[in-house]
Amino acid sequence: MAVLAQTGMLTMTGWLWGWAVPSGLLLAAGAVLLPGVIRFLQEQGLTETNYRGCPVPTAGGVLLWGLLLLWYLYGTWAVPPSWPDNDRWMLAVTMVGFAGLLDDLLGEREVKGLRNHWKTWIGQRRVTTGIVKAGATLAAGMIVLLPEPDPSLSGTGLNLLEDSGPLWFFPLKLLLILLATNAVNLLDVRPGRALKGFFVSLLLLGWLAKESGAQANWNVWCLLVPLTIGAGLFARADLRGKAMLGDTGANVLGFALGVGFSQLTPISVQAVALTVLAGLHAITWRRSLSAIIERHALLRWLDQAGRGRG
Repeated sequence: MAVLAQTGMLTMTGWLWGWAVPSGLLLAAGAVLLPGVIRFLQEQGLTETNYRGCPVPTAGGVLLWGLLLLWYLYGTWAVPPSWPDNDRWMLAVTMVGFAGLLDDLLGEREVKGLRNHWKTWIGQRRVTTGIVKAGATLAAGMIVLLPEPDPSLSGTGLNLLEDSGPLWFFPLKLLLILLATNAVNLLDVRPGRALKGFFVSLLLLGWLAKESGAQANWNVWCLLVPLTIGAGLFARADLRGKAMLGDTGANVLGFALGVGFSQLTPISVQAVALTVLAGLHAITWRRSLSAIIERHALLRWLDQAGRGRG
């Protein structure tokens, strides 16, 4: 009994210092940083014209990355470290976020959508920031999916994707991450739409991961926790049209969801998710998602729920 009590105490202590305390600190830090981040973006002229023709600060996703960095530093300095193998995760998210920030800063506003970026690349042989984002996401996905090689298996060709399934699953998982990253970006054209998509997908991911009985990958949840906190803090400003996530935030949230589904759900669920994402991209290849939503009363109500009028 004494051993069980001691084990329970250690587990409670680990949960407290590994999750509860850093989450609380991150909430406080995010609440303090949010107004300053929005003001900084506005003062630097990093704005984009929204659907109403008003200039709004964009690239609000830098707040999400900043909170992830604080979480990373806490996990690295904690004794023992509460986020093992965190360097690769931080590198991958930073690559995706920086590519999105590059698009927010330098992206050509006349080249919108996956179709137009593809046509510009193929037709004009010109690399757009959209192509850079796709390349950075693919590279980041490979960093996440490919485990560190076991020195004892060096040169044998083994150990590849031992944490992610057989080799032939790799293209599916990589494509899932790529399409999930861009899917949240597709939603980020109206206040709050991208965040609603993120939270609904996150709830679905949690339910599917639990129902499938998949082995918990705490590194994935460690990636999602600070981004979820940041998204929650940013939601009010986004819904009221006071600030935008921009590609910086939308890409990071989409990438995290793609990683979550690729690592926390069985391959059958991943195949269904990939099919849904491919269908979404096929629809938006030729039609406006906003126009589709406006034609359906339920979708229109869900889209407008919580949105400020100002």
